[in-house]
Amino acid sequence: MARLGNIKGKSLRYIESGAYVRCFGNLELSQLLSRVQSLIIRNGFELEKIITDSVEHALIDDLDTFLDSQIMHRGIRVATKKVVRRSTKIQGRSIEPDFVIFERKGQTQKCYIIELKDGHEFDTKSSAKEQANLSQFLNKNSEVLRYFHSCGKICGFHVETREEIRAGFKGKIDISQAMTGAEFCNLLGINYQKILRLRAQDKKANFNQFLDELLAIGSIRSEIARRLEALNKNHVS
Repeated sequence: MARLGNIKGKSLRYIESGAYVRCFGNLELSQLLSRVQSLIIRNGFELEKIITDSVEHALIDDLDTFLDSQIMHRGIRVATKKVVRRSTKIQGRSIEPDFVIFERKGQTQKCYIIELKDGHEFDTKSSAKEQANLSQFLNKNSEVLRYFHSCGKICGFHVETREEIRAGFKGKIDISQAMTGAEFCNLLGINYQKILRLRAQDKKANFNQFLDELLAIGSIRSEIARRLEALNKNHVS
């Protein structure tokens, strides 16, 4: 997991006109919360990198060349968003999925169009857009992918059930479009629990860093001290 201490964040001048200040009225606190938001976003990118590194042996360098072969060897091949964007055969700029995964078992070839999510809770508008992007990408590329049984999936990496993912997407996706992190890793042949343990390593450091920086804000520290003193007095009385 990414470290809060490595997130520089935006300048106070930039923060002063932002939503956090409007919500909390404290410039330094708003800057810290903005960095926390950046940390969450970075964690999403980090998850993609961990997955990519884990399947390095199966990565496709040139998707056009791969698609020209029509029939693949048994096993798994993986195209990242970057590789998909370089393809001249694939259509759908700006709606490319995070991963396109090709699988062959026996004589059956499948193609999974996968959007990978670190979280799974989205507002109604975002949920509808995610579902629409999957459908559009599949429709635009049905001819190119005609040698594969294709399906679109939204993976909620840290969610245990498909039902939770569907609920997080406000019911805008079908249950068959939901994929858990464990199912995703099983498809790729990588260790789900190992990735969870790897990502959990920096939790305590981030927690302590957040508290340290929160208490370093004079006005926050004074207010916490005042409230603790009041609580102690009420407890004694």
